[in-house]
Amino acid sequence: MSKLLSAFRLCKAKMDFSLTLQILILYSVLWNNEVSSAPRQKRLSLASQMPSYYFTNIDGHPGTYSFGYNVQDPNTGNIQYRSEEKFPNGTVIGSYGYVDPRGKARRFDYVADEKGYRIMKEAPHKQNYVDQTIIVDSSTETSVSWSRPRKPNKKKVEKIIKKPAEVLEPPY
Repeated sequence: MSKLLSAFRLCKAKMDFSLTLQILILYSVLWNNEVSSAPRQKRLSLASQMPSYYFTNIDGHPGTYSFGYNVQDPNTGNIQYRSEEKFPNGTVIGSYGYVDPRGKARRFDYVADEKGYRIMKEAPHKQNYVDQTIIVDSSTETSVSWSRPRKPNKKKVEKIIKKPAEVLEPPY
C-alpha cells in the first residue's frame, strides 16, 4: 500500500509541477503583452490585392505605363479606384469608379487617342455598398385589385399632314 501511495504522490507532484509550469508561462506571456492577434492588413478593394501599382516600359516599349490605385477610407467613407494603361501607339485606356453618397457604385471607362479623350458609357452595376435595411411585415398579405383597361377615346381624330412632293428630305 505504501508503494501505491508513493506512486500517487509522485504522479500528483508531476501534475502539480506541469500545471504550475503552464500557469507560470501563461502569466509571463500575458505580463509582457506578447499575446495578441495577428495584425490585420486592410483590404482596399475586392478587385485587387495591391492597393496601388505603377509599371513603366512594359514589354520593353519605352513610354508605355500602367498604374492603378484603390482607396477605402473608413473615417470618411471615401471609396474609389482608378487604373490606366498607355500603349506603344500612344493610346491611353483606363477606368475609374467610386461609391456615391447614396451607396451606388459608379464606374466609367475612358479612352484617349488621336480622336481625343472620350468617356465610354457608364458600366451598369447593381451592387450597393451602403447597407440598406428593409423591414417587411410578413403577417400582412398583399391586396389584389382588379380593374378593366381604359376604353380608347373615340372622339380623337388624327391629323394627316400632307407634304408637297417637291420638298426633298434628308434620309434617316
